[in-house]
Amino acid sequence: MQSMKGTTTDNDLFMEVSACWDTLGLKWDKLVGVTTDGCPNLTGKNVGLLKRMQDKVTEIDPEQKLVFLHCIMHQEVLGKSVLKMNHVVDVVTKIVNFIRARALNHRQFVALLEENETEHCDIGYHTAVRWVSLGKMLKSVWDLREEIQDFCVKKGNGIPQLSDADWIADLGFAVDGTALMNELNVKLQCKGPFVHEMYNLGKAFMRKLQLLSSQIEDNILSHLPTLKEAAPSADHLLRYSSMLEALREFMEMMKTAIYDAENLICSPGAVCKKAVPEQYERRKS
Repeated sequence: MQSMKGTTTDNDLFMEVSACWDTLGLKWDKLVGVTTDGCPNLTGKNVGLLKRMQDKVTEIDPEQKLVFLHCIMHQEVLGKSVLKMNHVVDVVTKIVNFIRARALNHRQFVALLEENETEHCDIGYHTAVRWVSLGKMLKSVWDLREEIQDFCVKKGNGIPQLSDADWIADLGFAVDGTALMNELNVKLQCKGPFVHEMYNLGKAFMRKLQLLSSQIEDNILSHLPTLKEAAPSADHLLRYSSMLEALREFMEMMKTAIYDAENLICSPGAVCKKAVPEQYERRKS
C-alpha cells in the first residue's frame, strides 16, 4: 500500500504506480489486469490511470491488452443506492448531527441513555468512506428512537419523521437492508479468499435476495426482524419486495466480470480448450 500526499490526478497516480513498479522490480510486460473502484481519475477514457497503464504496456507489446475490472466490494456497496434510502439516511444523519455536533447536547444525551440503562451508551457518526458504519448508525437510531424523540422534543427540535409510521417502516427496512449488505461486505473483505470464492458469495447473496423478496410479498418477515417490528402495510411490503428484486438484478453485474472464467478458475482440468475465451488463453512467447 502506498500513501499519497497532495493532488491525485491521473498523472500523479501513474507516477506513483511507476515508482512502486521500479521499487519492486516488476516488469510492465507481465501485467495482465488492473482492478479499480471506478473513480474518474482512474478510469478516464482519454487520460485516466488505466489509459496511461495501457499505453505503457502497448509501448512494450502492441498486441497486449490489459483486463480492467471493477472492485467487487465497491460494486456491492454501490448496490445500496438501489434500495433508495436517501430520505431515511438524510433524516438519521440530521438527528445524529444535532446530538453530536454540540458538546452539551452530546453530554446530556449520553446521560439520558445512562439514566434509562439502554443497550447503547452512545450514538455514532456515519462516514461515507466506511460503508459498514451506515448500518450501525441506522440500527442505533432504530433502537434509541424513543429516547431520541424525547430528547429532541425537550430541546425544542422535534423530529416529525419519528412519529410517522410510513417513515418508521422505511427505517426498519433500511436497517435490515444495510445489515444484509454489510454481512456480504465483511465476508468479501476476509483475508485470502480467491476470486471464485468471492464470486460464489455474490451468487449466494443473490439467491438470498430472491428468497427474501418472495417472502416479503407473503408477509413472511422472519429473516427481517426490524422490519417485522415496524409492522409495515401491504403496500410497503410490495415496494420493499420490488426493491430487493432490483438489488438482485443490480448484483447480477458483479457476476458478469468473472462469469466466463468461473469454471476455468474452479476446475481448470475439466474445461474444454475450445470453450476457453481467447483473453484467458496463454500467449505464446
